[in-house]
Amino acid sequence: MHMEHDFVSTSEGQLHYVRTGPRDAPALLLLHSNGGSWRQFAGTFAGLSDRFAVYAVDLPGQGDSFPLGDHFAIERYSRLLLEFIDALELEQVTLLGCSVGGSIAIDLAANHPQRFERLVIVETPARSDEAWASRWGAMEALFGVVAQPFEFAAKRVLGLTPQGYLEWSIDRHKAGAKTMVSVMWAMRRHDSFAALERLTLPTLVLFGESTPIADSRAVYESRLPQAPLVTLPGCGHFPMVENPAALVEAVLAWLEQEVEQAR
Repeated sequence: MHMEHDFVSTSEGQLHYVRTGPRDAPALLLLHSNGGSWRQFAGTFAGLSDRFAVYAVDLPGQGDSFPLGDHFAIERYSRLLLEFIDALELEQVTLLGCSVGGSIAIDLAANHPQRFERLVIVETPARSDEAWASRWGAMEALFGVVAQPFEFAAKRVLGLTPQGYLEWSIDRHKAGAKTMVSVMWAMRRHDSFAALERLTLPTLVLFGESTPIADSRAVYESRLPQAPLVTLPGCGHFPMVENPAALVEAVLAWLEQEVEQAR
């Protein structure tokens, strides 16, 4: 499968991305989780590129995009991704984000609905500051230490292989502890409840059956009652890595349902 690596200049630095699929197809923007990169979505490219022109972006401070020089709020990430979309003249964009990528996708869809077609939220925490504070020690332990032994990483990523562990470790070291903890602050300080209330786009919510953020399910059920909430088998917090076929199947089935309902 053909993939292209390239960079887009923004007002704060260059964003690295990978593109695959037909250029004239509707665009799908993939946003990875904290400490990751475009690699997290590699297993979904074949299935998604039949339907989309796929753009997997390395978020600021992560992968091969520019390093952070300061704390970034979710809204700041969103602004730079709008610059990315404008630079590539993307239209009919569907957003799909996991964890912090989901927080950014929610913010983009809530505040710029005219720019996007659909939204897919994958394993994205939606919590009050009090709920974040009660978990903060665990968050710093997860992201304040870059290197993780294989046995520990394998508890977080189901079915982790030696090659997958190498890529996991490379991405975490590229980001570094300062950036990863800064990302968690961005998620904690983002008013996800208000953003969810403003959503008007067709939205799909995906959780892994072994999700570590089960506390957020009730938030989506109450604030997005019209959005299908699908549980993906054989995965936890990283469906695109742990069971990419299930993620692709859920997304494409939802799209077909959307098309049928629009007729």
